[in-house]
Amino acid sequence: MTDNPRYHGLDALRGTLMMLGIVLHGAFFYLAAPPPAMPIPGDQGGNFAFDVIFHLIHSFRIPAFFVLSGFFTALLVTRRGVWATYRNRLARVALPLLVAFVTILPIATLFLLNFLLALRFGSTTILPAREELMTLSEELLAAGAPPGQIALGHLWFLYYLCWFYLLIPLCMLLVRASRPLAAVIGRLSASPFAVLLLGAVTTAALWPFPDGQVLGAFIFLKPHVPSMVYYGSFFVVGFMVHAYGGLLTVATRHAVAFAVAGLLLFALSTYFVQRGAPHGVTVIASALCTWSLIYGCIGAALKFINRDSPWVAYVSRSAYWVFLVHMPIATAIAWWLVRYDLPLLLKFSIVVDVTALVCFLSYHYLVQRSWISVMLNGRRFDMDWPWRPQKPMRNPMVSAS
Repeated sequence: MTDNPRYHGLDALRGTLMMLGIVLHGAFFYLAAPPPAMPIPGDQGGNFAFDVIFHLIHSFRIPAFFVLSGFFTALLVTRRGVWATYRNRLARVALPLLVAFVTILPIATLFLLNFLLALRFGSTTILPAREELMTLSEELLAAGAPPGQIALGHLWFLYYLCWFYLLIPLCMLLVRASRPLAAVIGRLSASPFAVLLLGAVTTAALWPFPDGQVLGAFIFLKPHVPSMVYYGSFFVVGFMVHAYGGLLTVATRHAVAFAVAGLLLFALSTYFVQRGAPHGVTVIASALCTWSLIYGCIGAALKFINRDSPWVAYVSRSAYWVFLVHMPIATAIAWWLVRYDLPLLLKFSIVVDVTALVCFLSYHYLVQRSWISVMLNGRRFDMDWPWRPQKPMRNPMVSAS
């Protein structure tokens, strides 16, 4: 691998995975079978089509993001050193997490409660009634919601990232210890059959989870150890990928084949879960599905969008803001729509489309030139809409440091 390449495709993929949260959480409001740890009933009883959308995206989105996080963390360590990396991650991850925890999360939580109360009692007021809240709390606990937990909502993965950054010394040690086997590891990582080895690792990490489904338990402030082991393994693999880039090469070469295999494995694992197949069978199918889709999306990003373009730049730079603010917006829209007897597909489309519109308009006109952009990305931007002919920026990018 070259010393200082620019991974435009991986930047764009990282942004796209963040933005997929709009679709994932849009589907969440219309699930027919919500996860036991998040017993949120779907509007109008939900529809299983949204369960399929939700579980398909969930099967690879965050694992792929943690692989990319490990990769870019290793890149940052190589370029700046360990302590500079920690300072950078404190500023770009820990600080936004803290700010979002006291601003964005309470708003999202309020609208989620309003959504639930609207379904349960038909309430339409923005400030919930105390009696209805107490009844709802008792019913959620009876349905399986864990008691006494502080929910982080969609911010959980920033929280887990902060924990995973503590693994940097261990990852560096693994890279150094692997050097005597560099030739063997290099050949293995460049083989398409490496997905089987990674699938075996993920199978072991998935074993504690019923049906191999990692759902719900990770969204709370109290760390869920099996979830941390599961997601942390992807971060460590991503860190190693920076040292041994064979995964990037083979994923690019066979991107379509991996994507097709991942979709087939998703259908198979879903069938196994529905049929009550043996635990080991469902876990193996889920693990191979996840890695096939990770290979597929990484390969597609490097094969088709690995270039410097206005679209790639815009997606990469706006994604963090879109991720942070989309949840209260989507939840508010879903709550507002409860009172209307509309087809669920139309409601879902309104939630996704309006949320995306508000997120991008707010980024474009309010955020990219502001201090918020400095906090999230380390600099201000002055980008035009990517479909317009590009012009020189009025204000050049200014480093936060």
